[in-house]
Amino acid sequence: MKTIRRFVFVLILWIMFSVGCVCAPFFVVCYPFCRKNGYMKNFIKSADRMCAALLGFSGRQMLSTELIYQKRMLWMKNILDEIEPQHCENSAIDEGAYSRLKDRSTGHR
Repeated sequence: MKTIRRFVFVLILWIMFSVGCVCAPFFVVCYPFCRKNGYMKNFIKSADRMCAALLGFSGRQMLSTELIYQKRMLWMKNILDEIEPQHCENSAIDEGAYSRLKDRSTGHR
Protein backbone atom coordinates (compact mmCIF):
# COMPACT_ATOMS: atom_id res chain seq x y z
CA MET A 1 0.00 0.00 0.00
CA LYS A 2 2.86 2.37 0.82
CA THR A 3 4.45 1.73 -2.58
CA ILE A 4 1.17 2.51 -4.34
CA ARG A 5 0.82 5.80 -2.44
CA ARG A 6 4.36 6.79 -3.45
CA PHE A 7 3.66 5.87 -7.06
CA VAL A 8 0.44 7.93 -7.10
CA PHE A 9 2.21 10.89 -5.48
CA VAL A 10 5.06 10.79 -8.01
CA LEU A 11 2.56 10.38 -10.85
CA ILE A 12 0.59 13.44 -9.74
CA LEU A 13 3.77 15.53 -9.44
CA TRP A 14 4.94 14.32 -12.85
CA ILE A 15 1.58 15.25 -14.44
CA MET A 16 1.73 18.73 -12.88
CA PHE A 17 5.30 19.19 -14.09
CA SER A 18 4.42 17.98 -17.60
CA VAL A 19 1.46 20.35 -17.86
CA GLY A 20 3.69 23.20 -16.71
CA CYS A 21 6.30 22.33 -19.32
CA VAL A 22 3.67 22.25 -22.06
CA CYS A 23 2.22 25.61 -20.96
CA ALA A 24 5.55 27.38 -20.43
CA PRO A 25 6.25 28.28 -24.09
CA PHE A 26 2.76 29.76 -24.43
CA PHE A 27 3.24 31.88 -21.30
CA VAL A 28 6.64 33.08 -22.44
CA VAL A 29 5.31 34.13 -25.86
CA CYS A 30 2.27 35.86 -24.36
CA TYR A 31 4.16 37.64 -21.59
CA PRO A 32 5.25 40.72 -23.59
CA PHE A 33 1.63 41.31 -24.61
CA CYS A 34 0.28 41.07 -21.08
CA ARG A 35 0.12 44.34 -19.17
CA LYS A 36 -0.19 42.89 -15.68
CA ASN A 37 2.89 41.68 -13.81
CA GLY A 38 1.11 38.94 -11.92
CA TYR A 39 1.07 35.21 -12.42
CA MET A 40 2.86 35.00 -15.76
CA LYS A 41 5.83 37.04 -14.54
CA ASN A 42 6.19 34.82 -11.47
CA PHE A 43 5.77 31.68 -13.59
CA ILE A 44 8.50 32.74 -16.01
CA LYS A 45 10.88 33.73 -13.20
CA SER A 46 10.38 30.43 -11.41
CA ALA A 47 10.89 28.49 -14.66
CA ASP A 48 14.08 30.48 -15.27
CA ARG A 49 15.36 29.71 -11.77
CA MET A 50 14.54 26.03 -12.25
CA CYS A 51 16.49 26.07 -15.52
CA ALA A 52 19.45 27.66 -13.71
CA ALA A 53 19.29 24.96 -11.03
CA LEU A 54 19.15 22.21 -13.66
CA LEU A 55 22.28 23.69 -15.28
CA GLY A 56 24.14 23.44 -11.96
CA PHE A 57 23.72 26.94 -10.55
CA SER A 58 22.20 27.69 -7.15
CA GLY A 59 18.69 28.35 -8.47
CA ARG A 60 18.21 31.28 -6.11
CA GLN A 61 18.48 33.75 -8.98
CA MET A 62 17.55 33.76 -12.62
CA LEU A 63 19.96 32.25 -15.12
CA SER A 64 21.03 35.63 -16.52
CA THR A 65 22.06 36.81 -13.06
CA GLU A 66 23.90 33.57 -12.31
CA LEU A 67 25.87 33.92 -15.56
CA ILE A 68 27.33 37.23 -14.36
CA TYR A 69 29.14 35.62 -11.43
CA GLN A 70 30.32 32.33 -12.91
CA LYS A 71 32.31 32.17 -16.13
CA ARG A 72 31.74 28.48 -16.94
CA MET A 73 28.95 29.18 -19.44
CA LEU A 74 30.44 32.28 -21.01
CA TRP A 75 29.06 31.33 -24.43
CA MET A 76 25.49 31.62 -23.12
CA LYS A 77 26.20 35.00 -21.56
CA ASN A 78 27.63 36.19 -24.88
CA ILE A 79 24.51 35.04 -26.74
CA LEU A 80 22.20 36.83 -24.30
CA ASP A 81 24.31 39.99 -24.48
CA GLU A 82 24.21 39.79 -28.29
CA ILE A 83 20.40 39.71 -28.22
CA GLU A 84 20.14 42.52 -25.68
CA PRO A 85 23.25 44.54 -24.77
CA GLN A 86 24.17 44.17 -21.07
CA HIS A 87 21.28 41.76 -20.52
CA CYS A 88 22.95 39.87 -17.69
CA GLU A 89 24.05 43.03 -15.86
CA ASN A 90 20.55 44.51 -16.09
CA SER A 91 19.08 41.24 -14.85
CA ALA A 92 21.34 41.36 -11.81
CA ILE A 93 20.25 44.93 -11.09
CA ASP A 94 16.56 44.05 -11.49
CA GLU A 95 16.89 41.13 -9.07
CA GLY A 96 18.64 43.26 -6.47
CA ALA A 97 21.93 41.38 -6.84
CA TYR A 98 23.73 44.46 -8.18
CA SER A 99 25.78 44.81 -5.02
CA ARG A 100 27.71 41.68 -6.01
CA LEU A 101 28.85 43.30 -9.25
CA LYS A 102 32.41 44.52 -8.81
CA ASP A 103 32.52 46.72 -11.89
CA ARG A 104 29.18 48.46 -11.25
CA SER A 105 30.13 51.67 -9.45
CA THR A 106 26.93 53.65 -10.04
CA GLY A 107 24.74 51.39 -7.91
CA HIS A 108 21.03 50.79 -8.27
CA ARG A 109 18.97 53.51 -9.87
